[in-house]
Amino acid sequence: MDITLYFLLIFFILAVIVSIAVFILAGKHKVTEKQKKIVRKEWDKIMQIKDSNPENALMQADKLFDHLLKLLGFTGSLGDKLKKCGSNFHDLNGLWDAHKTRNRIVHEIGFKLDTKECNRLLNKFKSAFKDLGVNFKQ
Repeated sequence: MDITLYFLLIFFILAVIVSIAVFILAGKHKVTEKQKKIVRKEWDKIMQIKDSNPENALMQADKLFDHLLKLLGFTGSLGDKLKKCGSNFHDLNGLWDAHKTRNRIVHEIGFKLDTKECNRLLNKFKSAFKDLGVNFKQ
């Protein structure tokens, strides 16, 4: 056999293997209908408290987002997960901003989040959920 034919055969086999791997991984990181329903239910609870307790609302949104990424197979802290799957989100910087603000709430004594800023940051999480295929009524 000609050496070119060997290279073509090897290339074809590698292409098949890569295609199978991509197909398997794509299915692993897909949000199920059951997961979407849970996210929507929890999101409704967050929307109910955002005006009266913006700090807790942002922390709950961060926790919900982290939980969904864990269900999708991503590991580590939320920061680690964002580094691994950040290309899935059209506003990754906004998502980081929301997560960093959550960290400020947790770690800075007396940190207060006003309602307007809370709404802006919650919209970053909402947008990220939409990027994952979770759509909302509102």
